[in-house]
Amino acid sequence: MLYKNKKNVLRGVMAFVFMLTLSLSTALSPLAKAEEARWAWKTLTTPPTDDLKGIYVSPDGSKLFALEKGRGYATNYTTNLWMSADNGATWRKIFSKQATIEYASFSTGGSKIVMKYTTVPHFYISTDDGQSWTERHGAAAPIFSPDGSFLVGCSVSGSVHTTYISTDDGQTWTQKGTNSIGCPSYVANNGTLIAQSYDNMAKSTDYGQTWTETPNVLNYNVISSFSNNGNNIFEGDRISLDGGNHWTPTNAPIPAGKEVAKTGISDDGKKLFINTEPLGGGSYRIMTLLTSVDGGRTWHSEDLCESRMAMSNDGSKLFNMYLHNDDSRFVYRLATLPTPQPVTPGAGAGGTVAPSTASTSATPGQKPGKASGRLAETGASTWMVGGLAVIAVAAGALVLRKRL
Repeated sequence: MLYKNKKNVLRGVMAFVFMLTLSLSTALSPLAKAEEARWAWKTLTTPPTDDLKGIYVSPDGSKLFALEKGRGYATNYTTNLWMSADNGATWRKIFSKQATIEYASFSTGGSKIVMKYTTVPHFYISTDDGQSWTERHGAAAPIFSPDGSFLVGCSVSGSVHTTYISTDDGQTWTQKGTNSIGCPSYVANNGTLIAQSYDNMAKSTDYGQTWTETPNVLNYNVISSFSNNGNNIFEGDRISLDGGNHWTPTNAPIPAGKEVAKTGISDDGKKLFINTEPLGGGSYRIMTLLTSVDGGRTWHSEDLCESRMAMSNDGSKLFNMYLHNDDSRFVYRLATLPTPQPVTPGAGAGGTVAPSTASTSATPGQKPGKASGRLAETGASTWMVGGLAVIAVAAGALVLRKRL
C-alpha cells in the first residue's frame, strides 16, 4: 500500500512538471512577443516646407503636423502649418498667415488647433480641422486639453503667472490661481496642470485654482516630459512614475560629448525617446536618437542630422524629421508600434481559448467543478488563474483519502 502511494505521488510530481512547463510556455508566449515589439519606420512624402520650426502628432496619433516658418522679414514671418491625415502619404496646408507663431497645440483627433505666440495674449484657433481660423485675444500661451474640452492660458506680471481657463474655445476666460514658476506647459483632461522653470516645478490638480511649487525637483535644462496626469516624468537619464517623488535611473546610452535635448514618454510609461545633441550646439548637428519600448530596459540608437521628434500620447506612433547628409533635404518618417492582440485568460499564443470539458462536466452523482476520482488518483489538481496553469500537488491527503 505504501509503495503504491509513493508511486502515485511520483506520478503527480511528473504531471506537475510537464503541465507547468507546457502552461507557462503557452501563456508567456504573447508576453515574449510584446517585449520583442519595435517601432517600424517608414519614409513619408515630404511636405514642401521651407524652414521647419516644429513637428507634431495629434494625441491619438491620427494626424501629423509640420509647422513651417517661411521666408520674410525677421519680425514678420509667414507661418504655414501642414497636416496629414493619412500617415504622411499626402499633405495639406491648413494655415498660412504673416505672423510669428511659436508653438501649436492640438486636441486628440487634431480637430481643434491653437496657434500661439509665446508671451503675447494673441492666438489663432480652429475647431474644424484647420478649415477655418479665428483670431482671438485674452490669454498668452494657450494649450488645449487632449480631449479639447478646455483651453489653458496664462498672463505674466513680474514673477506672478496667473492661470486662465476657457471652456468655449477661447471666447471667454475665467481667472484661476497663480504660481511663481511659469505658464502651464502640460495639461491633462482631469485638470492637472504642470509648469516648469529650470529645475523648479509647479503642479495644480484643480484646473489652476491652487498650485503646489516644488523647487530643485527637475532637470535644470528643461528637458522633462510628462504623461499620465503628470504622474510620469522622464528626463532621459532618469524616470519617475509618481510625480517626481521617487526616481529610477534609465541607464540610457547617452553618447559622450552629447546632452539630452528633448524627451518623450507615453501614458503607460513604457515608450520613451531621447533626442541628444552635441555639447555646445552648432549647425548641422549629428544628433543621437534613442528609443525604448520597455520603460528603458533596452534601447535602440541611431545618429541623424538635426533630428526632430514627436510622439502620440499612447506611444504607438513616432514622427521624426532629419536632414539628409548628402543634399540637406528634409526627410520625414513615421514609426508605428504594432498593437498587441488581446489575450484572453487561459488562451494560447494566438489569443484563442481551447474549450475545456474537464472543468465543466461532471460524472453522475458528482457536483459540477468537483475533481473526479481519476484526477485524485494522480495526486494533481489544476486551476486556471489569469491564464496561467497553477498546479497543486496533493502529495498525501488526496491519494491516501482515495486509497483508505
